[in-house]
Amino acid sequence: MIANAVLIDCLRANPVFAQLDDAALDAVLAEATIRTVAPGDIVVRQGDAASAFGVLAGGRAKMIQVTADGRQILLRYIVAGQEFGLIAALPDLAYPLTIEAVDECQVLYWPGATLAAYFGRYPQLALNALQIMVLRNQELQARYRELLTERVGQRLARALLRLAQVTGSCDKDGTLITLPLTREDLAELVGTTLYTVSRTLSQWDQAGLVNTGRERVVVTDAAGLEAIAGTAEVLPVSCVAPCALVEMMTAARAARTPRT
Repeated sequence: MIANAVLIDCLRANPVFAQLDDAALDAVLAEATIRTVAPGDIVVRQGDAASAFGVLAGGRAKMIQVTADGRQILLRYIVAGQEFGLIAALPDLAYPLTIEAVDECQVLYWPGATLAAYFGRYPQLALNALQIMVLRNQELQARYRELLTERVGQRLARALLRLAQVTGSCDKDGTLITLPLTREDLAELVGTTLYTVSRTLSQWDQAGLVNTGRERVVVTDAAGLEAIAGTAEVLPVSCVAPCALVEMMTAARAARTPRT
């Protein structure tokens, strides 16, 4: 069982609950249900009624969508301190994707009606949720733009740097992406073929940018990948706890968001 202090820290690191005081966080946590989800089991399923909002309190999970012809597409990974299911606050909506546990996960759940009530009780929370939805929309637009305008190498470099930010741990050769990441997974993430990803990773391995193995990627030259990605937007790879990483990334995104 995760200690309450750790759960509070994860809520505090999540942008939904930013600027809520300790008393409010304690009240919110008291109304949560915590559930353990085994590796490979489903946290929420695409198409099911969006009845609950949640925060991952421990473990890692992947967000996937299934197309009309049955193909599975990997969209992104989430780690401890990250949320899902904000749409549960609205009536009669379905989850647009499936979330599957990568390893054992502890998940905090709140009914959608409870989340909607929080919007009235804590106006800052409603503002935070709106900002998150705007950021998600901006991220989707950026992904779409990348698919249309960027080379595969740029997209792959950016994907590896993002994964290293969120799941990285210090390794003797660099920063290990601690997910069981296959080349098929990477191909789905960047919208290309398995052959192209395999060829590109082999070239980067020889050039000393990454060190790859079976379901294993170590970023050995983050600056080199940033140069390929063609952006300084990506934060430096850091070896810190996941909840702290989420907080740091949220602050960085907020700093980059244009003020109106």
